[in-house]
Amino acid sequence: MSGSYFEGSFPELAARLDGHFDRMRAAWSSVAGKGAALVLGGGYGRGEGGVLEKPAGPELFNDLDYFLFTDTPDDPALVSWSHAREKEETAALGVDVEIKRLPAHQVGQGMQTMMFADLVAGHVAVAGDCQFLADLVPSLDFSKVAVEEATRLLWNRGSGLFFSRGKLVSDLTFVVRNHAKLKLALGDALLCLGGHYSPRCRERGMRFAGIELSTELEKLHAWHAQAVDFKFRPIVPALDRATLEEESRQLAAAWLKVFLHVEARRLGIHKLTLTRYLSVTRLFRNVPAWKNPLLAVRDRLKRGAYLRPVTDYPRGALMRALPCLLGIEDKSVGDAARFLPKPGAGENWQDVYARWWQHYS
Repeated sequence: MSGSYFEGSFPELAARLDGHFDRMRAAWSSVAGKGAALVLGGGYGRGEGGVLEKPAGPELFNDLDYFLFTDTPDDPALVSWSHAREKEETAALGVDVEIKRLPAHQVGQGMQTMMFADLVAGHVAVAGDCQFLADLVPSLDFSKVAVEEATRLLWNRGSGLFFSRGKLVSDLTFVVRNHAKLKLALGDALLCLGGHYSPRCRERGMRFAGIELSTELEKLHAWHAQAVDFKFRPIVPALDRATLEEESRQLAAAWLKVFLHVEARRLGIHKLTLTRYLSVTRLFRNVPAWKNPLLAVRDRLKRGAYLRPVTDYPRGALMRALPCLLGIEDKSVGDAARFLPKPGAGENWQDVYARWWQHYS
């Protein structure tokens, strides 16, 4: 099955991935009747995987993101199979292997989402009948990727910036990786907003380099170019904590400017400030108003707490809390407490945010 999983020639890494795919196909036989197809997306699926070059030899760097398409995503056998493969292959490859179980029909419905459109544009068909993805290629139109996708991308990468602050002492590689992801996302979100997004990272780099930016955002050009290079050949420099803390502050400030710009477009609010954003009653107007209080009741009964305001979809609370937790402008964790439950015994704000982020990301 050997193919182009990354830029350049790294036969030993290609062989490792080929062996991994062989194991996945062999294991697939036990659940083939329950799943329609198993597809690898992400960087390696698009031929844009990262290669970490070390003195001892090249290593894989990115996670492996699988999509298992099935009519029964919650089938206990499939859930057990997925978890077993994730655990075994993560140990074998040294990078995280994740399998998302999804109904096949969601791909066609989600053609305006970055995730599914990227998957259709580039993937590795590992097992099962994947023809339905090939059939969707002619309908791809990245100029129509929804504005909501830019919001989701920035929120996810902004969350990664927040999580990385808890790793400044223990895991600088995690910090550098998440800074690079945010640098890339800032430019990619603006490309999406202008209808210029592309599934090819190098192409996005060239397109973004040609976009005129305001003086306060001019730094995004250099950051985006750095992040494109990092995606293919990740280099973790020997940076000290103080340097990374300062870069984190700069990234947070730039993130807020771009995030509010994107949200102003999505919500149709002119000159959206952070103060006004935190007071918007409903960030998710596409969710029926009656549903949100019911979700709050469910969360209170099931998880012992709920997110605020109850008039909005719960993800809105996390999106409001994030700039507060990042300490941007004059906001702080005190402002975040308006939206998130307070930490329990032995918890901190990162624990609280991470727990609810897993539920509503």
